Amino acid sequence: MINNNFSISTVAYAGYPIDQALDAIHSLGVYNVELALIQGAIYNLDENGMSHQLVSDVHKKLLERNMRCTSFAAHCELSIENCNELLLKRVKMTHLLDCPRLIVYAPRDGNLVTFQRAAKEAIKLAEQLDIKILLENVGDMQPYLLNDHNDFATVLQGYTSHSMGINFDPGNLASHRPDSNLLLESIESLKVAEHIHIKDLVLVGDSYHFCAIGNGLCQYQELFQHAANCEEMPFFSIEAPFSLIRSTDGRAMLKPIEQLLPIEEINHKLKQSVALIQRSFSQVPQP
Repeated sequence: MINNNFSISTVAYAGYPIDQALDAIHSLGVYNVELALIQGAIYNLDENGMSHQLVSDVHKKLLERNMRCTSFAAHCELSIENCNELLLKRVKMTHLLDCPRLIVYAPRDGNLVTFQRAAKEAIKLAEQLDIKILLENVGDMQPYLLNDHNDFATVLQGYTSHSMGINFDPGNLASHRPDSNLLLESIESLKVAEHIHIKDLVLVGDSYHFCAIGNGLCQYQELFQHAANCEEMPFFSIEAPFSLIRSTDGRAMLKPIEQLLPIEEINHKLKQSVALIQRSFSQVPQP
């Protein structure tokens, strides 16, 4: 079933208790969860709030609902100096979640070689625990080691460990390089990405707002049709940060918490997104 090949990220419910988020995702008939502990996209989250106890509690809540964590998005300000310490912490948290994928951004103050050298302990632990560390493309218009499909081969060839991979996010590319052919970029990613973030957005004035999948700029209906015809789609997550706004200069900010969407509206948008995915893949022969 296609429902077994994707998850829903808890980032859609930023500002709500995790119990409500998990119950809402469960009510949509989706039992795979991407836990989002993303600094800057979750209200009042800093490094001090990133604890082993927190993810242990989430793991318990998942088990109580017969759900599982299929990816852990744990973005923070990584640097060459701190990346080993912060990645070690996140790899251990990923293991506590019984989760196979950790998604982060690479440090901006170094290249792939210096990053992997600095984070060698964390990468080695990920190998031992059979966890994939997936580097994600950014959306902020600033130079980065993974910008678009032209960087895929260089990044993959530069990896020194089988525990490293790519998480591709078409929604990030839409704001990072607005003139990109998003459909072409997304199709290219199907061949190389370990995981994909399915995130859609619309441009309103001078800022991007996130929306139901299929209602924005990212041409997901065409992507899903291509993937269904080719029977080629990596595991993916519906990542819909409805509480986030990204300006056209790349800066991201949380809306005032008083402007949170009602949970019923969040559920409606995600239900639309799930329905589009199910329709698109309904004719794909299942193995």
